[in-house]
Amino acid sequence: MVTVVLGLAAALLYGVGDFAGGFASRRHTALTVLLLAYPVGAVLMLVMVPFFGGHPDTRSIVFGIAGGLAGLVGVTLMYSLMTVAPINVISPVTAVLAAIVPIVVGVGIGERPHVTAWLGIALGLGAVLLVSRTTEAHPHGRIGMRVLLLALVSGLGFGFYFVFLARAGDDSGLWPLVASRIASAVAIVPLAKARGAFAFVRGRMLGVVLLSGACDALANMSFLLASRHGLLSLASVITSLYPATTVILAVWLLHEHTSRTQRVGLALAAGSIVLITV
Repeated sequence: MVTVVLGLAAALLYGVGDFAGGFASRRHTALTVLLLAYPVGAVLMLVMVPFFGGHPDTRSIVFGIAGGLAGLVGVTLMYSLMTVAPINVISPVTAVLAAIVPIVVGVGIGERPHVTAWLGIALGLGAVLLVSRTTEAHPHGRIGMRVLLLALVSGLGFGFYFVFLARAGDDSGLWPLVASRIASAVAIVPLAKARGAFAFVRGRMLGVVLLSGACDALANMSFLLASRHGLLSLASVITSLYPATTVILAVWLLHEHTSRTQRVGLALAAGSIVLITV
């Protein structure tokens, strides 16, 4: 039950953070947004480290850095794609691989979810596929293959980020997250410099960017704790339901259109949670 609650918290926070980051990237570049968001996450994790105990070691730092670099690929691509395609499509597509990669790794290391959990996993993946489906009748038209492929690469980045965090060691507290965020914050600087992405972000948009960084960091913490309390495969699938939050916010605040198929996908996502928690 703890894994489910923490996984749902991660999904909610990722959904809010992704929406805020994607929205901000429409006004500024994705790299500009991440230049501010990543340090916010790093500081937040450093502040919370004493409350969770643990100690840094080589394993936690190496896996944390690897996760940070994988996550950097995922989030940079996702925020960039959200500027050229609907948020309520890009987010679910990234979630497909974000869920599949940890499932494959989890089974490979010996995890054996219950039969009902497997049904929930299958339903959750199906929900993601339905939510990401668009047609020519969609206001934005059919999403191009290049955009979909890049979204899947983004999902791979998130999937390996989940795996690296979960494999960083159970006695390391939040240190893997600290290493992850510092690695991401450092790696983004030369990329931003090369793209001329250094820019001032002011007013309400600055608040949106800071919200994105804080939600992302808290979501990472929730997922890390969820994976330590239960199976990686279950924690990752529940967490990968984050598109439901992103889609709802995109429809509510940006008035993005959802098809009947996408609404069915959201309903299936709720059903998958029920099966996984049985």
